[in-house]
Amino acid sequence: MKRSCPYCGHIHEKNYICPKKPKPQPKERTEIVRFRSSKRWQKTRDFIVKRDRFLCRICLKKGIIVSGDLQVHHIIPLSEDFTRRTDADNLITLCPKCHEAAERGDIPASELIALTGEDTPLPSASSDP
Repeated sequence: MKRSCPYCGHIHEKNYICPKKPKPQPKERTEIVRFRSSKRWQKTRDFIVKRDRFLCRICLKKGIIVSGDLQVHHIIPLSEDFTRRTDADNLITLCPKCHEAAERGDIPASELIALTGEDTPLPSASSDP
């Protein structure tokens, strides 16, 4: 079966690869992409997770302990203010569910900022039967 080629306009066999077909361009490594793979970010991320006691701060506020698969969230996104990329007051540890909610805007930035400077106590084990 033959088809019209969108690249050169000629008729080719169905599986023919036209030499006029453009080659895919490599993705440009943006400043944000380079930062996310840097040692500086990895050290900052480790510091924030330790500061937040290896717990999701939103879940902890609700009295729930979530300590696995944690992510560090930029409250003010890198695309808005790249200068605050390692500012501890702009970073918070979240579980994937809360991180997604924060990215959507379901959790207000003001609430996240308040939690970065707050030392939320761990929920105590209830002795009630």
